[in-house]
Amino acid sequence: MAVDDDVKRGCPPRLAFPDQVLAAVLHLRVALAAEPLAVLFDSSRTAVPRTLLKIRTLLKAHAKSVPPATTPPAALATLHARVIALSIDPNSKIKTPC
Repeated sequence: MAVDDDVKRGCPPRLAFPDQVLAAVLHLRVALAAEPLAVLFDSSRTAVPRTLLKIRTLLKAHAKSVPPATTPPAALATLHARVIALSIDPNSKIKTPC
């Protein structure tokens, strides 16, 4: 029995493609780690690294790059505070992979 290469395996992405790109840009531009991105985008902590790898691969295939910021934007402190607040919220749940 032959396996069809077009068949998708695994869980469907939780993030829409524009959100995947935004997460990757935040990761590349201001060095946000995968876990804070998972909190910000309400995604699973295991899906974000796969998303980052996927978008980095697409950027590389199209010879595009996102250079790191030379100085962190002022909004990064606010973003960091939001991630911390969302991380310690007793009502927030860690999402399961599927």
